[in-house]
Amino acid sequence: MTHASPVATDGESLRSHAFGLRWPLLLQAPERPLVASPVAFDDGASPARFTWRVILGAKRFTLPGGGLLILSNIAAAGLPVIAGVAVDRGIAAGDLGQLLLWTAALVLDVVVMSLSFRFGSRLGFFGMQTVQHRLRTQVTERLLHPAGMKDRRLGGAMLSVATGDVFRLAATMQLGIYPVGEVAAILASAVILLTISWPLGLAVLVGGPLMLWVMTAAGRPLQQRSREQQALAADATGRASDLITGYRVIKGLRAEDEASRRYSQVSRTALNGALRARTSRAVFMVSMNGVTGVFIAALTVCAAWLALTGRLSVGELIAVVGVTQFLVNPLTMLPANSGAVWATGVASAGRVLDLLRTPVAHDGTGSTGSTDSTDSTGPADAVAATGIRVTRDTGTVLHAASDEVVGVRASGPAARQLVALLSDGRSPDGSGMILLDGVDADAASLPLETYRATVLTAPHAADLFDGTIAENLAPQGTDNGTDTDTDRVPGALHAAACDDIVASLPDGLDTHVGDGGSRLSGGQRQRIALARALAADPPVLVLHDPTTAVDAVTENSVASRLGAFRAGRVTLVVTGSPALLAHCDRVVDL
Repeated sequence: MTHASPVATDGESLRSHAFGLRWPLLLQAPERPLVASPVAFDDGASPARFTWRVILGAKRFTLPGGGLLILSNIAAAGLPVIAGVAVDRGIAAGDLGQLLLWTAALVLDVVVMSLSFRFGSRLGFFGMQTVQHRLRTQVTERLLHPAGMKDRRLGGAMLSVATGDVFRLAATMQLGIYPVGEVAAILASAVILLTISWPLGLAVLVGGPLMLWVMTAAGRPLQQRSREQQALAADATGRASDLITGYRVIKGLRAEDEASRRYSQVSRTALNGALRARTSRAVFMVSMNGVTGVFIAALTVCAAWLALTGRLSVGELIAVVGVTQFLVNPLTMLPANSGAVWATGVASAGRVLDLLRTPVAHDGTGSTGSTDSTDSTGPADAVAATGIRVTRDTGTVLHAASDEVVGVRASGPAARQLVALLSDGRSPDGSGMILLDGVDADAASLPLETYRATVLTAPHAADLFDGTIAENLAPQGTDNGTDTDTDRVPGALHAAACDDIVASLPDGLDTHVGDGGSRLSGGQRQRIALARALAADPPVLVLHDPTTAVDAVTENSVASRLGAFRAGRVTLVVTGSPALLAHCDRVVDL
């Protein structure tokens, strides 16, 4: 008989049990991302300035991480010096004690160099992930803001900004870690060379800043090419995402060949842009590496000449050669870790800033499109509305009170226009007005978040999230800004006639629905979306043709159960379905 081994908890499987001891876990990432402060921006912030704010966005990680990298590089620069001293005082002088002493110092230096680099890099990476998560949250909040985006729509191009550009921008945080250590390595090497031979040290002190200036000037064309390439890549990503989203429509129109031709053209343009950007990057890196190689070779030749003329001892020559060889890495990596990363990061910062500053589509919503991101608010609370009125210049054209299901017989453009008016709470041309009973408020005077927390509009074609049915019905934060009470979920499923769906699926409520509900049929998706709207339990619920994809028997079940579930609330059903209208308390013709 076999027994299953217990599941390790609290990272037990990661713990070391060397020498029979249970060692503690150190520097483990938490289960949930840490909450970082939002990266502030305003209308006057340039992409370069915004990038600096990102770099300094997690100083509690980058400062100690940069300090450890400085220590690691200073220790690495001291390795050839310690080796040279060991040769002069131990081997050349024939002193075994000095040899053992400096050998121990060499081992200690290697341990310090290795551990400080490891933990410094870990801190820097953890800080970068923390800021990247917060920055991506800011971008996502702007994309999904209730007030919308003026002259923009959600699509693949916006997805590219939220993923690729945010990643490249957050990657600039390494500029506060690795280049700092590399600059420290150059300075430490210069000091060491100054103590051994001042001409060599002076050459490093003058040549280092000069090379940094050349890198900055040479990186400007790369920055422009990176910006162009990222825009082209975003266009191609957006086109691909839009094609996938509308694949069924494309198949229905038999336009696969035309869609493929258009995407191939955009993809080819993006590829050419990427090749140009990569060519610029390669030329930049080759040029900088070539300059670095010539500089190091010149230092090595000078050191050999000083040794031949008797100005350097054997140990000093070993130290000088070791330090100059050590300089190859920081002088080579500095262009890669500063010039190239900075150029691509600033280009991405411009695209992220452009998205964050997008003005809202609805004015007077209580929110702004180019706000300082430090002014972040949580979900809005609903107001206690007991009824809703739609008025025109001629007076009230639609009224629904509490504990009433009102049917609105409308279809086509008239229905869509009414639903859009009820969704936003304000008419773009000022021809209609929404009034909320019980609070004596004009909907246009309320922040859009507050209005939508009060009046939830369930669209005709609602999307499901890529998760389980349970996660779609009771997410942590719903579209109406309130938390769904899981106690209402069973009743909402019954009212939406979803009992047979849950019973027929292999995992019940834990069944994954796929992206957009692709694993469900059209009728199943529509009923699950209706159950989600019912479970949200807003004061006012507007349903637009909620049963067009179901059969007559199921539609009648939904119509007969809707009123009982929404007792005490206001419900509007905009539809042309006779079955739904027959079960409404009143029917209004528009």
